[in-house]
Amino acid sequence: MDRPILELRGITKTFGTKVANREVSLSIQPGTVHAIVGENGAGKSTLMNMISGNLQPDAGEIVVDGEPVVVADPKKADSLGIGMVHQHFKLVPSLSVASNIFLGNETTSGAGVLDRRAMEERVSTLTAELGLRLDSRDRVQDLSVGERQRVEIVKALSHDTRLLILDEPTAVLTPSETDELFVVVRRLAAQGCAVVFISHKLGEVLAIADEITVIRDGEVVGSRPAEGLTQSDIASMMVGREVLLRIKHTPSNPAQEVLSVENLSAIDQRGAVAVKNLSLSVRAGEIVGIAGVEGNGQSELAAAIAGMYLPPRGRVSIAGTDVTTASVAERRARGLAYIPEDRHEEGAAPTLSIAENIAAGHLRSPLSRRGWLSLSAIREYADRLIAKFDVRGAQPETPIGSLSGGNMQKVIIAREFESQPDLLMISQPTRGVDVGAMEFVHNSIVALRDKGSGVLLFSADLNEVMSLSDRLLVMYRGEVIAEFTQGNMTELAVGLAMAGTAPTEEALREADAERERVSKELEASGTRLVDASADIARVDDLTTTSVVVPKTVAVTTTRKSFGTTLSEFASKTFTSALQPVVAVLAALAIGALIILAIGQNPITAYVELFTSAWRTPFGIGSIIAMFVPLAIMSAGTIISFRAGFFNIGGEGQLYFGAFAGAYAGFTFQGLPSVLHIIVVLFFGAAAGGLWGLIPGFLTGFLRVDVVVITLLLSQVALLITSFLVTGPFADPTATLAGSPRVLPSALLPVFDPAFGFAPDLLIALAIAVLLGVVLNRTTWGLQVKELGELNRFADYIGTSSKRMAVQVMSLSGAVAGIAGALFVIGPNGGRFLQAFSPGFAFLAITVALLARLNPWASLVAALFYATMMAGGTGIQAVGVPFPMISVLQGLIVIAITATFAVNLRRRRKASATTASADPIATMKGASK
Repeated sequence: MDRPILELRGITKTFGTKVANREVSLSIQPGTVHAIVGENGAGKSTLMNMISGNLQPDAGEIVVDGEPVVVADPKKADSLGIGMVHQHFKLVPSLSVASNIFLGNETTSGAGVLDRRAMEERVSTLTAELGLRLDSRDRVQDLSVGERQRVEIVKALSHDTRLLILDEPTAVLTPSETDELFVVVRRLAAQGCAVVFISHKLGEVLAIADEITVIRDGEVVGSRPAEGLTQSDIASMMVGREVLLRIKHTPSNPAQEVLSVENLSAIDQRGAVAVKNLSLSVRAGEIVGIAGVEGNGQSELAAAIAGMYLPPRGRVSIAGTDVTTASVAERRARGLAYIPEDRHEEGAAPTLSIAENIAAGHLRSPLSRRGWLSLSAIREYADRLIAKFDVRGAQPETPIGSLSGGNMQKVIIAREFESQPDLLMISQPTRGVDVGAMEFVHNSIVALRDKGSGVLLFSADLNEVMSLSDRLLVMYRGEVIAEFTQGNMTELAVGLAMAGTAPTEEALREADAERERVSKELEASGTRLVDASADIARVDDLTTTSVVVPKTVAVTTTRKSFGTTLSEFASKTFTSALQPVVAVLAALAIGALIILAIGQNPITAYVELFTSAWRTPFGIGSIIAMFVPLAIMSAGTIISFRAGFFNIGGEGQLYFGAFAGAYAGFTFQGLPSVLHIIVVLFFGAAAGGLWGLIPGFLTGFLRVDVVVITLLLSQVALLITSFLVTGPFADPTATLAGSPRVLPSALLPVFDPAFGFAPDLLIALAIAVLLGVVLNRTTWGLQVKELGELNRFADYIGTSSKRMAVQVMSLSGAVAGIAGALFVIGPNGGRFLQAFSPGFAFLAITVALLARLNPWASLVAALFYATMMAGGTGIQAVGVPFPMISVLQGLIVIAITATFAVNLRRRRKASATTASADPIATMKGASK
């Protein structure tokens, strides 16, 4: 036997605690097609990225031509003769074929001038050798998807490639284009090139591969010759159990119309027409499939029906009601359920729990009443759906983003199916899903149809859409080019329509003749054509069949004991607090070195810093004076940050609220004290809320950057208040720029003057607790969390991001305004002073980050900061200058930011691992 061109010996790769590959060993022979298959998340793409130099293994060896090598980067892979064609093309549409192929490796003349003719001649030579039909001068944007695939292959082979990796190469090809690709792959193998073929389509794998390696949970289950294997053999190896690859498709019983689309047009992100005057209908009790190569308007059509996009022309009706201009929430109320193609960016809120993801689509009794969530009902509901839809290894509190693609899809299906929709729209239902979950998804769709729902199915997988559809529409360049039923649906006819050719008798004869020619060429090389029914058969192909449908289960919820609940809470609190505590300790350690450098004892300094203020009534009063605004403002900051709105303009909202409160305090005379205080707080909240509403509106409706606009408005507010207290409302008796003193009736009573204890402390605690409860126990708080995912989930589930932007920023501003008004009428106030704040808004952001956006932890973090700020006198008494407090604050900010950066990096790595098995997630990640 020839020496392997590539060997992997004990390759291991981990991302944090997740093991992507564990001691993987395999060998690939020259002149063969070696298929690698496995479940979603099995580690296939991670392995290929290490071979191609995009990732580095943690352990093991990569051996090329018998010599161990380090593939440090893709350039090193090129030099070793390794090329990779990714599923989502990395081409520049505006450039020619030749320019794309030699991008980064351009041929130049002796004078350094680009030699286009030489590159075009080289491309012509390569395409002739490979038997590929390409014009080197064509622009990529004018090519079909199949032709772009050829460009990618030629690009990969332009560097004397001896090992070619093809990652899901047929995902966007028509059947005829797939056949042509297989001809090219076989020709490459015949010329001595080794081809690694990755695919979820088992029929294609058996048609093209010489050797098949199955990976499960990051480990090699086995490598076997393809000859003699069946799809069931491979599927069982992939999932570790017997898998039913065939579904029972019983005849439909269509009833009344549940969806009508009339003369709909849509524009894509580039401004081009994506859907042209398209009309279709779906009736209850039938599945209408939409087939077509991706990029022919399917995504825009789905978005327009779901309400995620307002079309410029056309009409959409659901269950007889015109919903063309209706919101997503209104469409859902009319009976629409929608499972989008992109689980990560649209269909789920990855960092939220399974229970929260499910509850988001069912915010009504018994899960919520009058805006308040029933946590026990939500948990019981999630428990029931997890069992009913067989979500593996999951609990209600499990973050949905930690699930495999198949199990995440089951959660989304559970949420949407349980709404008992009149119309289910489902897009790419099994993309990136392993064969085990695919079996479940397909049978669930059929079961829902049989219960009387209408189903509109979008799928680029021809096997899938032909198998499931009662009626099949084929889209090409934004139009329905053909319609089929189960009676006249054939792979050849549908494939022709997908390529833009009407399936007339003459076209079918020509296509059949061409396929016969390709078939003979493939058979001569030991390859057979892929049968569209190979993966999923129709009912008339079956002898025995069973249908797997969601189970009817009775879930017994075991209530946890108080001790268990307390133990879990303590464990969760400790885990959550560990990183911030370590970050603070690290900052204090660096600060200790600085204190040593100036000749002082850091232990003595820190003892004074954190205890001196607690020893005297005045010191405790200072702590309370700092704690009150920090506790209030950090709670408001947490609300806005959790919604994804980085409100760093709290200082302006604080100042506006303080001045408005002071104005009410010195203007309204003759009011009873309690009423006057309420008026002052109302004015403060209104002014701060108004100053928060402005960036909320600009961000939500006009997409203005929230950081820029809040920074700008904060400075504007400071300038306005400065003008007011040095101009129209200046008090000549004040030693600093300030307003007139507020009336005694507006001042808060002081319970204990020595300690500065007044109602402001109680009000601050009440506000912080109330906001914490709102965030965690109300439907509005759940919508805030949905928005904070920073993906399209909130809009998809029916939460208006525009409306929430205004509400969240107004609330955050109002809370800051109350903090300012409280300071004015509190024990340390009496009037508005332009320099009253030591930077409370900035400190509140630090407190919020230190608390990791946990409203309860923010009270502890605010107390810590208030103690440190009040300890300035004590630290000076031992010879450490007061600015050292600012240095410590800065060090803590840096340390906390560093932990956030580390966490973000880990999340990106984990996301990359998940996305490597999910094509859509990969595409979205690459586009950011």
